[in-house]
Amino acid sequence: MALVPIIQPPVIKLLTTKKERRIKMPYVQREVSKTTRIIFPIAVTVIAGLVAPASVSLVGFLMFGNLLRECGVLDSLSNTAQQVLANLITLFLGITIASQMTADKFLQTKTLLVIGLGLFAFVFDTAGGVLFAKLYNVVMKILGKPLINPMIGAAGISAFPMSGRIVHKLGLAEDDQNFLLMHSIGVNVSGQIASVIAGGMILTLFAGF
Repeated sequence: MALVPIIQPPVIKLLTTKKERRIKMPYVQREVSKTTRIIFPIAVTVIAGLVAPASVSLVGFLMFGNLLRECGVLDSLSNTAQQVLANLITLFLGITIASQMTADKFLQTKTLLVIGLGLFAFVFDTAGGVLFAKLYNVVMKILGKPLINPMIGAAGISAFPMSGRIVHKLGLAEDDQNFLLMHSIGVNVSGQIASVIAGGMILTLFAGF
């Protein structure tokens, strides 16, 4: 995960042209009703539970945090969850993992295999997202519709918000007036949720093997 800023840019540049990276996507701000913002986390949790029950524990907590923030009556809990509680959990998680990372447990072939699979997954996902966005542009060009910047396809992975920021920075590097942050972060959020659900489906389908 920490190597995503190093892994993604070369893959994106390899699969896109300078002209494609300079495609601008105007952002139009739209008002989202409070009812929609409250229904969204509930609906996502229910759908995820039906499709991939094993993903509910993670998706549920993610959506619960959104519900705390959007309901408007639990501000103290929302602030605590976003700041103090999030920092405490991160701290304890880091200490717990670090205490188990002794040489006899960490320096193993299995560990290198997991890291290698993670590297392959990020490269494959980045390439797949960019290529799918390019295919989308081919169809839109035939239909005479506006094109999207194919780089945002690379943001459809679980590395949130790093991947969205990487795409935004690559856009600015080609054109300092090309702001892709809102679009890339939207894709990144979708990729995060989809990754959890996909993982839950894999656990459900292959739990007996």
